Amino acid sequence: MGYTMNTSEIFDGLSKSKMQQEPYVRKIWELVNDKALFSKSPDYLHSLRRSLLRDALAFFGEKGEYYRALYERLNINPRCADLPDLAKLAVPSVALRGDGHKSLLIDGIDEGGMYFHSSGTGERAPVKIYRSPLDLAVMVRANASLFQHVYGSALGEGKGIVLVMAAPEQVDDFGIVAFVHLMLKYMGVEPLYGMDLADGDKPGRQWHNLVPNKGALSKFAKSKAEPKLLFTAPEGALLLAQRFDKMNLLHKVAYKLVTGIPPINLGRGGTVVTGGEPRGSALPPYDQVVDLSRKYIVAKDNNGDEMQVPFMDAMWMSGALTLFIDRYEGFDKLPHPLSQAFLLNPNTFEYMEEDGREGVLGVFDPFVTSWLEAICPGDVMISEPAPGYYGKSYKYRRRITADEGMALARASGKVAEGTPRGI
Repeated sequence: MGYTMNTSEIFDGLSKSKMQQEPYVRKIWELVNDKALFSKSPDYLHSLRRSLLRDALAFFGEKGEYYRALYERLNINPRCADLPDLAKLAVPSVALRGDGHKSLLIDGIDEGGMYFHSSGTGERAPVKIYRSPLDLAVMVRANASLFQHVYGSALGEGKGIVLVMAAPEQVDDFGIVAFVHLMLKYMGVEPLYGMDLADGDKPGRQWHNLVPNKGALSKFAKSKAEPKLLFTAPEGALLLAQRFDKMNLLHKVAYKLVTGIPPINLGRGGTVVTGGEPRGSALPPYDQVVDLSRKYIVAKDNNGDEMQVPFMDAMWMSGALTLFIDRYEGFDKLPHPLSQAFLLNPNTFEYMEEDGREGVLGVFDPFVTSWLEAICPGDVMISEPAPGYYGKSYKYRRRITADEGMALARASGKVAEGTPRGI
């Protein structure tokens, strides 16, 4: 990425956006700022998302010859479109690697935004997505609203402390770190960064050579501020707990004298927020990660009594503007009220309506106005009926296999250069 804008730069860019004159864009901006969205009924929101799908298809058809030709080829009438049409339109994330995203952008979008890319830990070029200032403003507002709804209260300036288990340099290099950084800054929270890059680190290998920043860890552990939130990849929570688990008694006592931990006490409202791109197969089940972490990370209830630390998991997808977030032992993953989640049959890649079956996840974000953001990020999930604004929740199952990724790319007609190795 090279440079991460601050929130004042984002909203300054928004104020200069030519796109704000578009009726569809004005409608989207008003909806994103609607504080009552999370109290709406599932039926109301389902109907709203269907209406936004049709409005979005019409908008992009007016703005780009590419989309007009696409609708004609797929036999889609924007004014009659429905959820099964998203199965035809969804782009597999393999097609967004390198410069694959450029061809999907409409003419006339605002310049001066940012590029987000995936971690690049694989052998192929990472997913690379351009976000205009308008997209960025929507991103921080929508995700802050979703996060605070799932967390249960608002964060803000002077309230609590947040430790992000990443190096500060990674804010300018990896999409997920910049994503979290911007969301926290928008909420008025100044994050601490709990890792440093190791000496001699090789470009593109930063996730493999991180070392703890003992000063940041000690400041976080000793702070009296509440709540304390710990943002980390699931791997980070596991490695931290394993490190404490392997210490002998003398080492634990010495470490506690220097840093104040273990345990890490997050206090009232304290929560561990895991996240990143979907978890790799090398990790143990998430339940085991939580169980081991809870041996060394604790929290307090509203009365000040020690309790098991709550866990949230925020699923970040490289091609999507918004998160899916769950609350462990509470509910499975929820999208933003305006974001349309859908599942595809893993054999036919056609739209699948029924709950309780594994399907390939698709996501349509109608509030993205620089391209028609309907993607398949490469995850297999199960939907189940659930209380609350969305009416259902989504449980992560696994990444799609290499063979499934190739079949999905062929089905979509958007195969990137070379042979896909899975998405």
